[in-house]
Amino acid sequence: MIILGLDTTAKNCTVSLVDSARVLALQSEPIGRGHAERLAPMVLETLHIAGLSVFDIDKITVCTGPGSFTGLRVALAFAKGLALPRKIPIIGVNALTVWAAEMDPEQSLKIVSVSDVRRGQLCWSAFDKGRCIQPPITQEIDRARAEIAKLSADKLIEDKPVNGAVLAWLGAGLTPDLAPALPLYSRPPDAKLPGGVTPPQTDV
Repeated sequence: MIILGLDTTAKNCTVSLVDSARVLALQSEPIGRGHAERLAPMVLETLHIAGLSVFDIDKITVCTGPGSFTGLRVALAFAKGLALPRKIPIIGVNALTVWAAEMDPEQSLKIVSVSDVRRGQLCWSAFDKGRCIQPPITQEIDRARAEIAKLSADKLIEDKPVNGAVLAWLGAGLTPDLAPALPLYSRPPDAKLPGGVTPPQTDV
């Protein structure tokens, strides 16, 4: 199985290709802005490095956030466009889960992953021996720190680049039903519909 991993949730634009045992190709560029312009060329470059074509891709794993409304949707929209013609399954995995899996490959620790989503808030999630015991939640910093302290975690991970290979591998055993590619926003979008209504947080 060939899995394509995509992440545009933060400063890095990351593309990876893995099979069940190996990293076939991986590129990650700290571009800050311009993910929408860079992602497609990076996918083509990564396929070329691996000696593969789009037709070899069996599954796509996309990092779903946390991130900004615009940033994280770049990879989600691209994945949907790439997958639609061949009905390639798309799996959604958030960065907090990727960080925990990378830190605890043996699934023997209690891990808390934390992302500073600004405006005085943290988005965090907790895992015990590989099992999620606290789904991603966004809270004011003081409240989040207090809740995290109660867990007495073995490791605390805060804001690091997403490992594209781990992201892709995490999708290997999942299905779109179990892990849908739905955006995990840092907070509700600032944009409003007429009448001041907040747009629903739906799939791309």
